[in-house]
Amino acid sequence: MAVANGQVSYQPPAHLRAFERELALLPLWLAGEDDWLWHPGLVDEAYAAYLRQVGAPKVQWATEHKLPKDTFVAARPWGWSPAAIRWLRALGLEPAPHPLLPWQSDHRDLLSRYTGRELALRMKGLIKGTVLLAIPEVPLVLQRPQELDVLEATMTQPWLLKAPWSASGRGLFKIRSRSEGTARNPWVLGKLRQQGALLAEPFLDKVQDLSFHFVLDTQGVHFSGTTFFETDKDGQFLGCYTGQRPSEKWGAFPMEEALFAAAGLLQEALSGMDLHLHYHGFAGVDALLFRDEAGALRLHPCIELNLRSTMGRLNLALEQRLHPQSSGFWRIERREEQVAEQEWALNPSVLKEGRWFGGTFPLTPAPVGAGFQAVLRLEFKGQGLKKKPWDKAD
Repeated sequence: MAVANGQVSYQPPAHLRAFERELALLPLWLAGEDDWLWHPGLVDEAYAAYLRQVGAPKVQWATEHKLPKDTFVAARPWGWSPAAIRWLRALGLEPAPHPLLPWQSDHRDLLSRYTGRELALRMKGLIKGTVLLAIPEVPLVLQRPQELDVLEATMTQPWLLKAPWSASGRGLFKIRSRSEGTARNPWVLGKLRQQGALLAEPFLDKVQDLSFHFVLDTQGVHFSGTTFFETDKDGQFLGCYTGQRPSEKWGAFPMEEALFAAAGLLQEALSGMDLHLHYHGFAGVDALLFRDEAGALRLHPCIELNLRSTMGRLNLALEQRLHPQSSGFWRIERREEQVAEQEWALNPSVLKEGRWFGGTFPLTPAPVGAGFQAVLRLEFKGQGLKKKPWDKAD
């Protein structure tokens, strides 16, 4: 959203600023020992003691009143934008050296869904002849209401419209039928005016969301791992499976073979785009296991490309802390402070051999009064989940 706005003075809406503030500690789990981590206020001593108990990275806390002054310190935001760069410098922090510095106008397109479309176009050529992977349609770029009329009149299944710049799971519009009247919808017309185009792709029969993760640097593109996650009916993030995969959803489908093929081809495609010359850092590629028109399971390897930190990347870091006999699911949920504290008291964090083993692991502090919190709930492998893991705790 900040990239779409393009202004150094961009401010997100109030509810998103509250979301940022309440979850500001999440990047801790991506940090290294002795890193500094920005946090908008003092970290509660009880929560700081919990972090020491569970072996969290030993960071130093940075606030407006306590900032690193060493000349070698280089600051990295969760995601790059003109507003993020200005915010760092306003604090007296110098952003880490990066191909996006100084910010140029063409960086806006780089950090948009147009780059993901280019990846899909390359991947469609690379996966020819494979049975397990499929890209039914590379996203279409529609710039005029008349093009939407044509799409709606000729489609044989629902289609999904996406704004080129939008937050994860947002900026979406589903064309459900030929009588939708898409070209006259106020939201659609507003996005066309604001962003100049919409991307359109078939709405697939989803079985499971997943993502592939890479690191881009001066040496090239490096694969880091795969994570499985859940979204709600609108495509917004619910949470990630940690130390486990929901294999009951795909039965006999050879998932490991499909993942191996997709990861290798994605690395080849990303390298062929020379993205590592223009961006350094984490990159996440959202994918989708779906049923095709014949009912067969196929893996779409590149639904979205995110050139920033992601929840999937965070999940890979959390998995490194798990005991091999443990698994679970973590989610971001809106909850009351009292409920959060009661759950932790009734189901405290359990470590075994220095690894996270069972119980509740609050990944961010309990909200003051009410607000957002990230919570990981672990169970011993084989114990079995009593309900869907993305349901809220009782």
